[in-house]
Amino acid sequence: MLYWKDDIDLDYCMFCGEARYKSTRERNPNRKKTPYVILWYLSLTPRLKTLYASEATAKHMTRRANHQMEEGSMCHLSNTDAWSHFDRTYIDFAVEPRNVGFAHE
Repeated sequence: MLYWKDDIDLDYCMFCGEARYKSTRERNPNRKKTPYVILWYLSLTPRLKTLYASEATAKHMTRRANHQMEEGSMCHLSNTDAWSHFDRTYIDFAVEPRNVGFAHE
């Protein structure tokens, strides 16, 4: 559960009832509560911009569209049936070589 917006003040999960914070033996009111899990958000857009800004890495980012396949061997995920199905289903996305395909498999 994401404790955000309307749920930011909840101390227990609304689905399973598990506590949001670890219990502390000493009851020090000034001590910060320790959550069981922390969600780290890494913004994707700046990272992709950085990868395309470098000529060396930009080459690798378009490999899916530019690589040569060896008949009978799989050298890249774009050789798989799932990737081919994705390309046929989302033609507008597939024709742009700079588009990055995530989680196809």
